[in-house]
Amino acid sequence: MVFRLLLVVSSLVVFSAAQAQEPLGMVVDVQGAVSAAEGAKTSRVEMLSYLRPGMELDLASGASLTVTWYANSKEMKFSGPAKLKVAKDGIQGGKANERSLGEEKVAAGKNGMPGRLAQATIMMRSLGKPPAPQDTSAPLTDAERARLEKLKPAPSAGFSDWLLYAVALEEAKQTADARPIWKKLAAERPDEPKLRQYADR
Repeated sequence: MVFRLLLVVSSLVVFSAAQAQEPLGMVVDVQGAVSAAEGAKTSRVEMLSYLRPGMELDLASGASLTVTWYANSKEMKFSGPAKLKVAKDGIQGGKANERSLGEEKVAAGKNGMPGRLAQATIMMRSLGKPPAPQDTSAPLTDAERARLEKLKPAPSAGFSDWLLYAVALEEAKQTADARPIWKKLAAERPDEPKLRQYADR
């Protein structure tokens, strides 16, 4: 039990340190081999991970990376091979296909929702408890309902549009509505653990 509590505490410390550095954007789609280097640590880039200053991104040939950029409310898609560097004024080293999404859409996930879910799951597993059921959706105001309806993508919309909508639903505590979307997204990207984590709650 002591070991489990220490694991929870150490996880919280690591999580808090990571959160201390304000993210500049978020990964909303990744296909193929894409890695990120921060200092001496190199890891695979996962869906819903944040972009932070100084991060170096390596896209293998044939890989693609789609991110939101908070400062200008845009989505940027990069194709490999490419070596990129995240700076406060943008992503350097490669040409991106850009599209404007609007501030409200890009803001989805900015308040740390993906990290909070991952941290809650780590804590529950460390204590030997299953994650708490999240089937109950919070009541919505008319204004909030209208906002979510405005954010809802067309049926033919792309992967990243549906991912951002699912994040917006989670932030509005509409878990029941978000779950089938996560399941669809996880089926399209079966190698993405975070998507499966959301879908399997």
